[in-house]
Amino acid sequence: MSVNNFDDVHPLSSGLDEVDSPRKRMRIESPARKSWSLTDRKTDQEVLQEMGVSFLDSDENEQPCETETVASPLKPNLKRKHDIENVNPNVNSITSPRSKYSPRSPRAKICSPSPGPSKAKSPRSSEKSKPLHPTDLESTLLHDYVIEEETPMGQSVAVAPRYLPASPGQSPLSIYTGTKDGQDKDKDVSHSPIAELQLTNYQTGVDSFSVLSDEMMLSVFRWLPKRTLAHCMLVCKRWHRVACDETLWQRLDLGNKTLNKNALGRILGRLPVIIRLASSEISEWHPTSPPEQSRVQYLDLSMTTIDPRTLDCLLERCGGVKKLSLESIKVQDSTCQLIGKCSNLETLNLTMAQGVTAEGLTAILEGCVSLQSLNISWCNLSEAALTVLVSKLPQKLQRLNLGGARIMTDDMVATLCSRGSRLLELDLSDCSRLGAKAVTSVALLPRLEHLALSRCYLLPPHVLTKLSSMPSLQYLEVWGMLQTASLNALRAALPAIQVNQFMFSAIARPTVGARRTSIWGLRTRD
Repeated sequence: MSVNNFDDVHPLSSGLDEVDSPRKRMRIESPARKSWSLTDRKTDQEVLQEMGVSFLDSDENEQPCETETVASPLKPNLKRKHDIENVNPNVNSITSPRSKYSPRSPRAKICSPSPGPSKAKSPRSSEKSKPLHPTDLESTLLHDYVIEEETPMGQSVAVAPRYLPASPGQSPLSIYTGTKDGQDKDKDVSHSPIAELQLTNYQTGVDSFSVLSDEMMLSVFRWLPKRTLAHCMLVCKRWHRVACDETLWQRLDLGNKTLNKNALGRILGRLPVIIRLASSEISEWHPTSPPEQSRVQYLDLSMTTIDPRTLDCLLERCGGVKKLSLESIKVQDSTCQLIGKCSNLETLNLTMAQGVTAEGLTAILEGCVSLQSLNISWCNLSEAALTVLVSKLPQKLQRLNLGGARIMTDDMVATLCSRGSRLLELDLSDCSRLGAKAVTSVALLPRLEHLALSRCYLLPPHVLTKLSSMPSLQYLEVWGMLQTASLNALRAALPAIQVNQFMFSAIARPTVGARRTSIWGLRTRD
């Protein structure tokens, strides 16, 4: 009797069926109970659905691969992949490591990445439906590692078995699957080997990053921003040790920032070489421990809000500084004495600094014998301070800016020129007392290339023509002194000299123009 016509026969019409079929006897005794018999379905499709097997219809939106499919007979004892995933979401189909971790690789072409019930059109579809043997899995993994070994993921995967060796009596397959020999031998291997390897490392506490040496970690950390690098220091002790390496903290740009209390000490603890703290607010830092010399060589504190005691504590630990900027900062005699102890100082910017006295200038000029560039403009220097400056000028000084010294006299300029025979650039702008004698003294400088006499209103225009006798002079700044006709006449009288090319001076300035990410031509950001 066919299955379709089975329901037409009443269950009581055959005594043999009642005796030989316990299921039918149960149905007779409890007719309200739902029957689980496969013969109660009218069509074969309902029977297959009850067994968990449905017809694999192709997805209309799926793009078929350019390969032929191999038709396989439908097996009634198998379940759909979608149904299996619904029961256990941790079970994934076996895929190669490159198809999981590098989906964009041209070598790993995925026909249907979606987990839905789609029909595989790839030649590997027949292979995925069969359980892999240990030897097949090992050969597949090794083949994939060789193909993808040039990629970073392939390199890390390729060397992973070396750091998880098989114990005596253990097969190499158990390293990837996480199973022991003798257990689940006849179970299908349906886990991704890379996922199992990562899970094993997580459970056993093995850090995959430990494969890299300290040198390789340094090369990776070198590309990270300072904020991210600080977060990496919180991962573990090894990361903290590598991230604290002094080569990663050579440049620090903390301009326009607010530093908390004692933060300055932690900054020096990173052993930086270049520090930019322009326009920052630095809280107090008063360490009680003996001072230890840092590696700072270039320090920009222009327009920084800092108390004098904190500034002294900082300069006390920066004895090897080569270039220093204290623009618009209040200094004391103790600060100038600490600056004088920096024997390697080459560039000093004290523009608009407050509190510069004759004693402080004496300590700076006598101690900084290697000073080459000095900007002490608009510091409201007293007559005694100016006398000390022109009489104790370092012999190696090449660039000097004394702009805004309104009490500067012609005799002081003559003394200055007698000691500064190596001057290449001199700025005497806004020195309103200078006369014709000062120009005559400046004309005796043999190596002077750039001279600024802007807004020196007592200078007669015809005196400037004497500067034509200077063989090395290239630039002359006389802003705000001459009318257009007089300026054209001066240019005609000085054909070899360029007049009014630079309005502002750049002597000893850490930043010039829009270059705010560098000080004295050195980058402050990696």
